[in-house]
Amino acid sequence: MFLSIVIPTYNRAHLIEHTLQSVLNQTCSDFEVIIIDDGSKDATREVVEPYLSERVRYHRIENSERGAARNRGTELARGEYLNWFDSDDEMLPHHVQHLKDHCEANKHPEVLNVQYQMKDALSGKITPVQSTYKPNQKQRTHFLIEGNYLACNPVIVRRDIALENPFIENRALSASEDYELWLRLLAKYPFHQSEEITSYLIQHDERSVNTMTDPSKLEKRFLTFLSYMDQNEQFKTFLGANYGYFVMRNYLVLAVDLAFNGHKKLAFNYLKKAFGEHRSAVKQRVFWATFKHLVL
Repeated sequence: MFLSIVIPTYNRAHLIEHTLQSVLNQTCSDFEVIIIDDGSKDATREVVEPYLSERVRYHRIENSERGAARNRGTELARGEYLNWFDSDDEMLPHHVQHLKDHCEANKHPEVLNVQYQMKDALSGKITPVQSTYKPNQKQRTHFLIEGNYLACNPVIVRRDIALENPFIENRALSASEDYELWLRLLAKYPFHQSEEITSYLIQHDERSVNTMTDPSKLEKRFLTFLSYMDQNEQFKTFLGANYGYFVMRNYLVLAVDLAFNGHKKLAFNYLKKAFGEHRSAVKQRVFWATFKHLVL
């Protein structure tokens, strides 16, 4: 079997059916689906029940956050590759076929990322997302250093690599656990990439990145993420002199998130930290975006 599509879900009974239909509408059938219900309190089980078969399996776990849910799906997977697909998004019909064709043509790479676009749930408006890099060492070093331009949906990882490199199961890292994994893998393996767009991330008000506005949680998430990266000597060696720039960028992203949500004093503190970490902070658009929120 080529692909195991792991769908972690929590209280998405009203959204997951559309996702499942898009997955099962693939032109290539060389895949399985593993739904990991992360302790939902809604009717998720009842909604997915009609879709269950030998190829579509459902497993319920005690609520443990997405990292643990994805890891449980990885353990159950039988495919050569893993694709962790979110339960509120949409897979285009050629997604699996394109992934399979690319992997076969490129000697089964460890990691492959394709492209995705954002799709507004209400208006249907589609917004492109830039998430590629050029296949040379200099550009590879800078790939993802600006921020997490990837998502789980357009990334597949060979199963043996996925089992050796699980998601970190820490609630404080929630919404950054995928970024941590991509950076950990990037320090070890080349990311093969394709320009093909094969999925939509559906933009709606319930997305976790839109609902996380508590300043203490935002701060803890970013600081936990940076703590893990600071402990990863292989990653720090991989970035070399760019490590300070990477930390600065994360301070800026935290600052703009805090400022956007009205936490101006805390945002200003991280704006200063960003400048202290790397003087090029003042050349970053996100620096001035944060400053704009602070003075308005």
